[in-house]
Amino acid sequence: SGLVWREVAAHTARLRRQSRKRKRKLSRLLQQFQQATAALPDAAVVLDEEGRVVWCNGASQLLLGLAPGRDIGLPITHLLRHPGFVAFLNGQNPQRDGDSVEFPSPVDDHLLLGARIVPYGKKQRLLVVTDISRVRRLEQMQRDFVANVSHELRTPLTVITGYLETLLDSDSVVLDNWRQPLRCMQQQSSRMLHIIEDLLMLARLESQKERLSHRPVAIPALLADIADDALALSGDSSHRIEVHADPGLWIRGCEKELHSAFSNLVFNAVRYTPVEGQIEIRWWADSGGIHLAVTDNGEGIAPQHLPRLTERFYRVNRDRSRGSGGTGLGLSIVKHVLNHHGSQLRITSELGAGSVFTCDFPLELRVEPEPAPARFGTAYR
Repeated sequence: SGLVWREVAAHTARLRRQSRKRKRKLSRLLQQFQQATAALPDAAVVLDEEGRVVWCNGASQLLLGLAPGRDIGLPITHLLRHPGFVAFLNGQNPQRDGDSVEFPSPVDDHLLLGARIVPYGKKQRLLVVTDISRVRRLEQMQRDFVANVSHELRTPLTVITGYLETLLDSDSVVLDNWRQPLRCMQQQSSRMLHIIEDLLMLARLESQKERLSHRPVAIPALLADIADDALALSGDSSHRIEVHADPGLWIRGCEKELHSAFSNLVFNAVRYTPVEGQIEIRWWADSGGIHLAVTDNGEGIAPQHLPRLTERFYRVNRDRSRGSGGTGLGLSIVKHVLNHHGSQLRITSELGAGSVFTCDFPLELRVEPEPAPARFGTAYR
């Protein structure tokens, strides 16, 4: 029996040594983790499943005003009360960006913060908050630069275009040998003016200072006007353009912005659909929202290009895009307009079969039609 007890004692001592070794290792790992997070410029806050603060690093005090000794165990929404952050934490992000939200620092109004939440541990979440003030200032400087340059270029280009039109309208025999070069000059100057107008509109859309008022918009009448313009753009290509619009479906929005977005989608379909091709414009509502779909039977777009279509100046076929009169900014404008209306753009395409561009609007934008006369119904062209 003495031998048995000695073996039990030795085994117990061995287990204690292993336990102490594991504790020291865990302590070192915890210390390394705390040192690493303390050195981070980003605020890191661990939340339990009910949103209470479990742990926070030093940067969370600088950016968020949290105190590790004081705020542990308190709900994060009692400490960060910004409506956008609260909605984001509850899974209702008003900025329509599912993985992040931006809000001013509660410590310093001049700081703009970006927050992300990721799963962490068992039934916990890690809130990571970054100071994005400098990035946003640089982006604003870039937008201001583009807008200022565009403004400066628009006036001389307008003058040049006007003189070219005057020369082309002249009956002077002296200009006969110059008419073709003058037409090329006029075409390129007009293209530059269109690019400048689109850049200026993008600058307005991206500016946080300018928000055009939202009013009831008669979308069916708007689409009928756009279809007429699309037919004029089609010219000798003889496209068949059909508009299927719910006559009673109006939404609250900015008519100028919506006209720009919808016309960009329809005009793109005209430019990239072959002669005598078909373009369908549908406007309807269902339980999932309000939708505008522009469908064409053009050549389609390869899958690798779809994620980048809304980037500025991104072109699937650069030569053809320039030749068709596009500026490379249309879909970027569409994306920003939809963001202003809390909506999204979906793109599906199949090579050789065509493309579908769908704008999805939330149902809460729907309003009752106003009694003013408008062009309603289904139009066939």
